[in-house]
Amino acid sequence: MTPLNIAVVGAGNIGTAMAALMGRGQAHLTVTARGSRLIEVTEHGVTLLDRGTKHHARPRAVERLSEVQDAIFFCVKAHQLPQAVADNAAGIGPNTLIIPMVNGLPFWFFADHTAPPQTVPHVDPHALLAAHVTPHRVLGAVLLMTVRMGADGVAISTNTPTLSLGTATEQTDHAALARLVETLNSCGIKTDITDAIRLKVLVKLLANITTNPLSALLDCHLSTISSDPELRALACAVADPFRAWAKALGHDLPSNDWLIDLCLDAGDFPTSMLQDARAGRRLELDAIARAPRDLGIAAGMPTPTLDAIIAALNTAPSLPLPQDHRAAARRALLESICFERT
Repeated sequence: MTPLNIAVVGAGNIGTAMAALMGRGQAHLTVTARGSRLIEVTEHGVTLLDRGTKHHARPRAVERLSEVQDAIFFCVKAHQLPQAVADNAAGIGPNTLIIPMVNGLPFWFFADHTAPPQTVPHVDPHALLAAHVTPHRVLGAVLLMTVRMGADGVAISTNTPTLSLGTATEQTDHAALARLVETLNSCGIKTDITDAIRLKVLVKLLANITTNPLSALLDCHLSTISSDPELRALACAVADPFRAWAKALGHDLPSNDWLIDLCLDAGDFPTSMLQDARAGRRLELDAIARAPRDLGIAAGMPTPTLDAIIAALNTAPSLPLPQDHRAAARRALLESICFERT
């Protein structure tokens, strides 16, 4: 099999991890980065430390793509995706597979499922994705991998990466998809093709919407959310209306017991949104929280606890909240649960 030309756009946590693993295979790999990170990748390559095992690769590093690729993994934040696609449009050909590795509700979620197609609010405000991407090129992706970036630019993971891919529409080139999956599996990225990619997206989003905003506000790790009765109640209060909305779409999501066990199994690990809050970066609230909230409200399913968390994030003096602000914030959020039950 002729090696694929694969690009990884973004050399943050996930992009670095994916590139370090893909560099073990035969693909012609290109990584995009900017500023000091581009210099680091150019001079030193990319490294993943996976439970004591080091994976290192020296891919071609560029600021933006200039050559058409067989597949492009967009490993950026959800709010960065439209501009990242526009900036790297030269890498997108008529047969390029586009894999957005983003959290939250993806722009392609309703493709092929509604007529006229329903749009996902907040995720493509300037229609850049609509201008550069047609749904038949898109592969939905759900990556189960906990990754953080060390100060030395090394990605650090605590679990085996598991990737599920599924087509956004029936018009996708399934032979090209099969070749891509074969390549990924040969690199140690356990990858499967699923017909239930939307369900998998919603299951992951159930975990993200209930824990990420809460953790960024109150500076709590996943294990704390699972063990603290008040935080656990808040997470479940966010989960319930989201689960009801998904059910109305025909998707049965796991129970709150599953959710709490998932947080417990994750251990003392900061969510991606908490990592962003600590670093002063923009939070992925649009795709993870605001889009599903607005769709739920439009379907007649109010989300008072999620509304309260988003409002608190919007008005916080800094994120995560200073220690002396957290008790009052907790009380206000718990009142939203009482409101929801009345």
